[in-house]
Amino acid sequence: MRIVLTASVAAVALLSAAAAQAQTVGHVGANYARTDGDVGGFDVESDGFEIEGAAAFTTGNGLGVAVDGAFGDAEDADSVWTATGHLNTNLGGARVGGFAGFVTSDGDTLWGVGAEAQADLAPNTVLYGQLGYGKADDLDLDAWAVRGEIRQYVSENFKLAGNVGYITADQDLAGDLDAWTFGADAEYQFAGTPFSVFGGYQRLEFDDFDADADTFKIGVRYTFGGSLRARDTAGAELGSVSTLFGGLTR
Repeated sequence: MRIVLTASVAAVALLSAAAAQAQTVGHVGANYARTDGDVGGFDVESDGFEIEGAAAFTTGNGLGVAVDGAFGDAEDADSVWTATGHLNTNLGGARVGGFAGFVTSDGDTLWGVGAEAQADLAPNTVLYGQLGYGKADDLDLDAWAVRGEIRQYVSENFKLAGNVGYITADQDLAGDLDAWTFGADAEYQFAGTPFSVFGGYQRLEFDDFDADADTFKIGVRYTFGGSLRARDTAGAELGSVSTLFGGLTR
């Protein structure tokens, strides 16, 4: 809990500094999630909710800063907190930088760091990628992951997206673990308002043993500082440590 409180205070301080220097762009939202899993032939079902948000701004020296975080809770499972900070700059038309963050649940914490980049393939098409390393001392776990996402803006306030990722990990008891993630989502912001609705699907599939999970989400968001496309351009749509390592929270 001390980790969560420290990160929360840091996030509030960072966002306060952002508001004093430049317009902040981002969102806050809430969603319902349904997960259907299969572990060794046994069905696992869970319903949960999540509160999440992200914000980005540009400092006076041209560096971009973004923070995102989420709290998720599901039946028959421990609550999950996650937060990620990003620092980047524009190079040749692309946003390039690094990130660091954590995912914590029931006293077990995964810390993650890595590099990321985002570029426009076309005026309404965005390609994003991240590569990172994660470590959880309490679980004796070391992991590497890579993830890519493509976003298509049908209009300034209508987004379609798809993603794929790969995770490889080593855990003292389980040994080597390899998994894939696949997903798709859509978001639509109502004309003349800051409110949007979104829905998404994410699959986690292990190579080394019989386990997989499908998660469906539906929720609402409040966007501040601009449209959905402006949110993306500002850097408020960068991936988190949680999403990189197959987490169900943002």
